[in-house]
Amino acid sequence: MDNKQEEIILEKIENYYKNYGAKKTVLNFEEDILKLNSPYLSYWFAKNIEGVNIKALEQVVLESKDARLCYYFAYDIKGSNQKKLEEVVLESKNPEWCYRFAGDIEDSNKKALEEAVLESKNPEYCYQFAKYIKGANVKALEKVVLESKDLEWYYRFAGEVKGANKKVFEQLILESKNPEYCYHFAYWVNGSNKKALEQIVLESKDPGWCCYFAQDIKGSNKKALEEVVLESKDPEWCYRFASDIKGSNKKRLEEVVLESKNPEWCFEFATNVKGTNIKALEEVVLESKNPDYCCYFAAKIKGANIKAHEQVVLESKIPRICYLFACYVKGADISALEQAAHKSEELDHGYNFERLKNPKCIQEEKDTEDIKQLVKTLKNK
Repeated sequence: MDNKQEEIILEKIENYYKNYGAKKTVLNFEEDILKLNSPYLSYWFAKNIEGVNIKALEQVVLESKDARLCYYFAYDIKGSNQKKLEEVVLESKNPEWCYRFAGDIEDSNKKALEEAVLESKNPEYCYQFAKYIKGANVKALEKVVLESKDLEWYYRFAGEVKGANKKVFEQLILESKNPEYCYHFAYWVNGSNKKALEQIVLESKDPGWCCYFAQDIKGSNKKALEEVVLESKDPEWCYRFASDIKGSNKKRLEEVVLESKNPEWCFEFATNVKGTNIKALEEVVLESKNPDYCCYFAAKIKGANIKAHEQVVLESKIPRICYLFACYVKGADISALEQAAHKSEELDHGYNFERLKNPKCIQEEKDTEDIKQLVKTLKNK
């Protein structure tokens, strides 16, 4: 049976159980469930319906050799035969379910389960086992992680597992010359050699990891890291460095952003970095003829040249941008923007410019948008 069919059956049985009780549900459906020989339906029935034949339903799960369902049956079902379920998990040699069984089932054979995890050579579950399972053989698990050559589990094992050989992991990270994992090692591992790790990041010439290192690693050489960012000529990371790093050379970083002629980062720089040359940044945005960023600039930046930005928007004839400009920019020529929008073949008549000519309606639009944004933010959390 496929999952969709099982879900339909479960929904109907659940409703039947609520309407008619456990006794009738068991009487009418247990035999059918057993005949279906579905391990998931058997597990669900055993977990959710009172008075079922646990042993018969468990047998279906055992015979399926499904390590995941054997773990859940042992974890969720009172009176389950945990030893038999453990045998299936061990036979599967699946490191995830061996680790979970060891961690969540009180009387599990942790040594045997650990051996299966070790044999899997899976660095993630060796790390999990070493971190969370009391009495784990940290050295044996560490050996598998080291042999995996997986840099992510190097820094996580070194940073989070008590008794880990931090120096060995650090040396391997340094030898990798990988700026991302040098940053992570410096961030997560207490007592790490931050200077040596920083040197790899500097030599990589990667502006992103230089920016993160300067931002997050206490005692980092911000001037040297900033120099790499400046040399990259990347406007995004120059903006981020100026915005996020206290004591950064905002003037030099701003120069790179201006030279890039990129309207997005000029707008962001003007919006979020104090003491910037607003007029120079605005000039780049205007020269780009990008109606979106002209609209944003006019709406967000105090002292912006509203008429110049409005002209770019009018020339674009994009109904959405014309409407947004009319709605959010104080002093906008609503009639001119409406006329420009009507010249477009893509006009969406949902844009009601007439409402915007009433100041009360403009505020209503803004208040509505503010609430929608707050709701959206809450949903994302």
